Amino acid sequence: MSFKSFVRENPIYKRYILPMRKKYNAYIESKLDDEAYFIRRHKKIFGYTPDFKNPQTFNEKIVHRILYDRNPLYTALADKLKARIYIAAKLANLDLESEAACMSKANQSKELKEKFQALADSPTFLDPKSSSPLFAPIDTLTQLLFDTNVCPFLPKLYGIYKSVEDINFDELPNSFVLKTNHDGGGVVIVPNKEAFLRDSKAFGEAMEKLTKHLNTNFYTLFREWHYKDIEPRVFAEELLGESVQILQTQDLDSQKIENGNFHTSLQKFKVPDDYKFHCFGDEIFSETIIDRGIDTRCTFFDKNWKSIPVNITYDFAQRDIPKPPLFNTMFTISASFYEDIGYLRCDFYVLDQQLYIGELTMTPGGGCLPIRPYKYDAILGNFWSGIDKVSESKFKKY
Repeated sequence: MSFKSFVRENPIYKRYILPMRKKYNAYIESKLDDEAYFIRRHKKIFGYTPDFKNPQTFNEKIVHRILYDRNPLYTALADKLKARIYIAAKLANLDLESEAACMSKANQSKELKEKFQALADSPTFLDPKSSSPLFAPIDTLTQLLFDTNVCPFLPKLYGIYKSVEDINFDELPNSFVLKTNHDGGGVVIVPNKEAFLRDSKAFGEAMEKLTKHLNTNFYTLFREWHYKDIEPRVFAEELLGESVQILQTQDLDSQKIENGNFHTSLQKFKVPDDYKFHCFGDEIFSETIIDRGIDTRCTFFDKNWKSIPVNITYDFAQRDIPKPPLFNTMFTISASFYEDIGYLRCDFYVLDQQLYIGELTMTPGGGCLPIRPYKYDAILGNFWSGIDKVSESKFKKY
């Protein structure tokens, strides 16, 4: 063990010195403007001083977008509720050849489908100076948000709330997920409502977690400007996944919320594998994550479903991952969003031969993704075109 590791493992360091260092670093960072904050953070993570006005790597280009590209559409799409309107409108007009997609679309209300087609066809749909719902106050959109349930590629929306006190659990089905719309990590999975409500400790922890998220502006944590003006809400949505047996029996007294998952005494909820499509236009890569929460692994694939020796965050999968059903539909959908946004990551789930969109992400990881091998940070950066060197006069401080 190195001397540095020895010091960091010392109980005195962990209990007294480390918290003081964190407070000091937080104080220093609070005094920095956004550009200085990201330069300092990048140097600490990657070991060199970046030039965000002339970005080269994938992570640098993510931060470039955060600092210099103030497109109001990013705020609308970072809002997990308003993003539903965009997705429903875009896909209402998209010609999807997948048999499963066509079967699902056949069940749509014709009137509602035409409503979203009209939205997508409107020349002002993406104009922040117009009356587009993407830029309207969230409380004026309640009915339209529930109308997005017509889109077969979105989980069903059950309720929207300003606070956890507003949640009427009697109106919710037996299983659901509670999320916050304005940030990341504000998730509580409830596969069994009766057990969840019966366990006062688990319920209290969940409500405390959601309330903390509601009261936190995500921008103040990570300086991603497009989260700053999102109106925070909690919403209840269809739960995608299944309960599976776990090896260790838990007593009722030990039930708790862990990483947003509610555990019953003999079961744990397993989310479906997700396919995170990084879309660079014609080039699309799938960051495919399997066995999340159990033994989370990740493999990168190109558009021909050929594995690539690169991973982000998680270790490589130790087993073959079959090409998912509806893969071509995922590709088509991602490319359609790229037309409006440029680079984005679109997250998909496949459950019972039905395709669902989880979320759209314009700045994955906030520009500090642990890409391995490191050379792929530059390789992926080369696929992200359309970013020019930014002069000092074009830089807009926030």
